[in-house]
Amino acid sequence: MINDCLGGCIGFLGAVMCLRHLIISLKAGLIAVAGLCCLVNPARAEYRLQGGDVLEISVFGVPELRQRASVQLDGRITFPVIGAFLVEGVELSEVQSKIQSAAASKIFRIRTPDGRELSRMFERDEVAATIVEYRPVFISGDVTRPGEQAFRPHMTVRQALASAGGFSALARANATSFDAANLRSEYITVWLNLAREHVRVWRIKTDLGENIELDQKAIPPAPVSDVVSSQIVNLEIEYRAVSSADHERAKDFLRQSIEQASKQALVLAEQRQSEDEGVQADAQELQKAKAAYGNGTLPSHRVAEFRRAVLFSSTRQLQTTNQLILVQKSRAELARELEKIDDQRRIRLLAELQDATVKLAGERAKLRGVEEKLQLAGLRPPRTSDSANKADITVFRTGISGKERHTVEADSELQPGDVIEVALRPEGVDIAAQVDTGR
Repeated sequence: MINDCLGGCIGFLGAVMCLRHLIISLKAGLIAVAGLCCLVNPARAEYRLQGGDVLEISVFGVPELRQRASVQLDGRITFPVIGAFLVEGVELSEVQSKIQSAAASKIFRIRTPDGRELSRMFERDEVAATIVEYRPVFISGDVTRPGEQAFRPHMTVRQALASAGGFSALARANATSFDAANLRSEYITVWLNLAREHVRVWRIKTDLGENIELDQKAIPPAPVSDVVSSQIVNLEIEYRAVSSADHERAKDFLRQSIEQASKQALVLAEQRQSEDEGVQADAQELQKAKAAYGNGTLPSHRVAEFRRAVLFSSTRQLQTTNQLILVQKSRAELARELEKIDDQRRIRLLAELQDATVKLAGERAKLRGVEEKLQLAGLRPPRTSDSANKADITVFRTGISGKERHTVEADSELQPGDVIEVALRPEGVDIAAQVDTGR
C-alpha cells in the first residue's frame, strides 16, 4: 500500500513538472512572437528638426501674430518677442513645448477692430507650432528630370519618381534621344498641372454647395501612377476639410465673443441702474442737507461733503455708461462680422473658381500643343507604367548616428533631406521603345 501511495505521489510530481515545463515553453513562445512583431512593425520615431526646416507659430483667434522662421546654420530658430531656440536634432513635440512655454510668459500687444491697442497674455494651448516647409529631397540617376523636389509628409519614392518624370535611360542614348525625353517630360508636367486645376475646380464647386462627382474622364488618361493621381485628389479633399473647419472655428469664435459681450453689457446695465439709484439718493441727501443748513442745524462743511458724494456717484455713473456704450458697439461690430463671414467666403471661392477655370483652359490648350508635337515627332503620349522592378533605388540619409545608406522599394516613405539615386538595370533599358514608340 505504501508503495502504491509512493508511486502515486511520484506520478503526480511528474505531471506537475511537465505542466511547469509546458507553461515556461508557452511564455518563451509568446515572448518570441512579441519580439518578432516588434521587428516586423518597428515604432516610427518622431521627426527631429534640421537646418532648412521652416516653422510657423500661430495664436488662436489672432492671425496677425502668425510668424514663420527657418532653422539657421547654427541650428537655432528665432521669433520676434518670443526669442531664439536651439532646435536642430530636437523632436518636434519638444520644440512645440518650448515655444508654448516661452509664448505663455510673454505679453503681446494686439489691435482691436475699433483701433485700440491692448496688452494680452495667452495660455499654452492657444499657441501652436507646426512645420510648414521641410527640407527638400533630391533625386538623381536614370530619371527624366533629376534635381530638387519639395518634401511632403508621407512622400514615397514612387511619388518622387513621378514628379521627376519617371524612369529614363535616354541619358545612355545619343543626343537625338533628348528631344523625345523633353517632349515626354513636358507632357507629364502639363498633364499634372491640368489634373490639379481640374480637381481644384471640382473642390471649389463643392465648397460652393454643388453636389457633383469628380469626372475623371474629363481629362486624358494619366501618364503617372494611380498613387500620384489619388494624391492630387486627396490633397484637395484635405484642403477642403481644413478650410471648412477653419471657417467654422472662426464663426464659433465670433459667436462666443458676441455672447461674452452680451453678458458684459448686461452686467454694465445692471451696474448703471444701481448707480442711477445711488445718484438720486445722494441728490436727495444733498437737498436735505441744504434745507438743514438753511435752518442753521447743519454746518457748511457737511453740505460740502454731500456735494462731493453727489459728484463722485455722478462720475461713476458716466464711466459705467461709457463702458456700456463701448461694449454695445463692439457687440454690434462682431454681429456684423458674423453676418459677413459667409458672404466673404463665397466671394473668395468665386474668385478662386474663376482663376482655376481660366488656368484649366490654359493647361488644356498646352496639353493639346504638346500632343501635336509628339505626333509630329512620331511619338505617342506617355501612359502609366511601372518599371520599379527594373531599377535599383538607393536612399542616402542623415540619421542620428550619421550618414546612412538604404536600398528601398518604390513605395518606401522618404524623409526630409533624403537623396535618391536611381539606376536602371541593363535588362530594364529599352532605349528604342523610349525614343520611338510610334513605329
